[in-house]
Amino acid sequence: MKKWFKREKPSFDELEEHACPNCSHVFKGFYCPNCGQSTSEFDRPVGFVFYDFLGNFLAFDSRFVRTFRDLIFKPAFLTQEFFKGRRARYAPPFRVYIFMSFILFLLLQVMTNRGLNTALEYSIAKEWEAASAFDSVVDAKLDSVQIELQQSMGDESSVALNYDDLLKAPNVKQGLNGLASQLEQEAERTEDLAEKKELADVAAMLRSPDQRVAKFLQYLSYAFFVLLPVFALLLSLIYVRHHVFYVRHLIFSVHLHAFIFFLLSVVVLGHLFLSSSVAVFFMWLLLLIPVYSYWSLKKFYGQTYLKTLAKFLLLGFIYHAILVVVLVAVFINALG
Repeated sequence: MKKWFKREKPSFDELEEHACPNCSHVFKGFYCPNCGQSTSEFDRPVGFVFYDFLGNFLAFDSRFVRTFRDLIFKPAFLTQEFFKGRRARYAPPFRVYIFMSFILFLLLQVMTNRGLNTALEYSIAKEWEAASAFDSVVDAKLDSVQIELQQSMGDESSVALNYDDLLKAPNVKQGLNGLASQLEQEAERTEDLAEKKELADVAAMLRSPDQRVAKFLQYLSYAFFVLLPVFALLLSLIYVRHHVFYVRHLIFSVHLHAFIFFLLSVVVLGHLFLSSSVAVFFMWLLLLIPVYSYWSLKKFYGQTYLKTLAKFLLLGFIYHAILVVVLVAVFINALG
């Protein structure tokens, strides 16, 4: 890898004229005078590519229109164009991914906040009145809730909460605040520092559940960024006989995840701005993810339909297993 960083560029007089891969303009030098694209080679070890991206992957320009058109309607096309040298006409891969990641998690934040606010404003008092004739059922539910909260605070916790305040509160938010106040009072009375901290954490979660949701989404966005090289590593193992640099798999991974984030953003938009009866049809768009992924593998790696299907199923099984583990880890850390 070091040879790519240490190798000195030849002088201008030593260069030969050549055609720009992006616009076909014949020139001599390190940058095309017609379109401005660099002559740098990207089919190299990943360290070189990462170094090159640091200076420009956050920029935004009009190339996004062309980039997203081809990203959506031409699976694997952008990755192929990237390694053919036609890069100046498209937005850099990581720039596209970061943009789509920002849009998706912003929309998810809006959607979860809306749903959470609706749930917190729900009136429990009416339900309590309707269920008052079924005392045994209500008592059973109270016992269940108390057991669950007791387990969340540890088996040895001696905290006894009054759940009548929760069920009789004007809405869920005030009921949770009432439980939080009880926990804070218990935290002040206990001398066990570990239990005091645990009670304070649970109380904070009850008072501000939206912060836990925001934390979960934040960690989830980080997790997907980490999963990009993991997915690329799986590709390099499954397509090991192709004998290509890891960076090819990485760029393919970035473009594929950018498309998935785009599709998920469309689904979330449908649920945010359309009626529930119409938005449910947007869920069918998720079926495009396996179709697009399979066709991208077929186009980029050029194997037969049957071989591509076998590798697609193997890749999907392993990646989804990893994804489940990551989601559980993110959920636990967000609640911790």
